[in-house]
Amino acid sequence: MLRPLIMNGLIANRPRTFRCPNCSEMVSEDQTQCRFCSVAIDPGIAELVADRQEKTNKACSDASYLKTAAIAMHVFLVVGLVWGWAYLGFVATFFVVAVLLCRWQLSFGNLLTNDPDYAQAKRSRNIALILLIVAIPLGLIVNPFFNSVLE
Repeated sequence: MLRPLIMNGLIANRPRTFRCPNCSEMVSEDQTQCRFCSVAIDPGIAELVADRQEKTNKACSDASYLKTAAIAMHVFLVVGLVWGWAYLGFVATFFVVAVLLCRWQLSFGNLLTNDPDYAQAKRSRNIALILLIVAIPLGLIVNPFFNSVLE
């Protein structure tokens, strides 16, 4: 089944994919057999598996954004040592990372999949969590201390 995709105000159909249960190659949801190993594909199961793959892809994408935001938070923290206004960027990204972490965990934390990309997404989520925990003492104690010493 093709899902509508809206790009630049136009509606286009995009095929959904999933991993073949036999050979683990990516196949389209609308195929009746795998083009790699020729195993038969049940349309009902294909739709369910494609839904799960779509959610896994979203989890991977969101985890990548989360990790990038957590790294940006620390960049703002370091730049805030030189220019005080950047500390506001640290505070803003701190709250964004906290919200994104909670949202990711609620949406994708209990996703059941054997996709190796999901394991990487969980590692990215864990890195973001560690960076957030490290940012608490650095941003709330060390940075203001350094700013008062530099003045």
